[in-house]
Amino acid sequence: MLIFRTLFLTSALFLLGLGALAQEKKLIEEIETIEIPKSKAIMDNREALVENYLNGLISLKANFVQRGPMGNITSGTFNLEKPGKARFEYDDPQTFLIVSDGEILNLIDYEVGQVTKWPVNDTPLALLLGANISFGETLILQSAEAGDLANIIEVTAHNPKKPEQGTLTLYFSLNATEGETNLTLRAWQVIDAKGDLTSVTLTDIQENIVLEASLWEFEDPRSDRLQRRRRR
Repeated sequence: MLIFRTLFLTSALFLLGLGALAQEKKLIEEIETIEIPKSKAIMDNREALVENYLNGLISLKANFVQRGPMGNITSGTFNLEKPGKARFEYDDPQTFLIVSDGEILNLIDYEVGQVTKWPVNDTPLALLLGANISFGETLILQSAEAGDLANIIEVTAHNPKKPEQGTLTLYFSLNATEGETNLTLRAWQVIDAKGDLTSVTLTDIQENIVLEASLWEFEDPRSDRLQRRRRR
């Protein structure tokens, strides 16, 4: 149990971009692929496509699979509401929770009664949760590649003014029908400032839906009531 908790906490910390050394390339094994030929016009315009998609994304709910830098895999439900709000609710074990209320990202460990906090703008998720995404001086688009799959656009970006955020690579599925080109966020990977990688893959995605305000709250394990519950 102690070994599992160590691996899980390490994985959760790397999700925030706070870890030590590793590298890995392949991602998106769980994504259903739809073979769509990408035109040169779409590829030349992918930066604008990504900007428009991210700025039009107000909320999102999905199931996720997370692969940590040591290869450990966890899963759960992910909720996002911009600006700055996110919730990672893990299936197993249910003693962990990650919640951002828009300003502070909290890693909650109910088993040991601990809450670790970071300003959300100091984590790699800030590049995904920002209210307005614009590639330029403050958010440098390192690359925008076609990726290994025919319908996947891969975008890598970082903020040079906040190197502690690390590098974020987003993976989008591309759907081009009847003259319209639509993207859907399918996965991302974070490489922190020390080189460690964590990947998250999304399934059963719902976009721009109404989410409960209670999702950005959590029961503090340091409260007297929860402390008494653990002592029983």
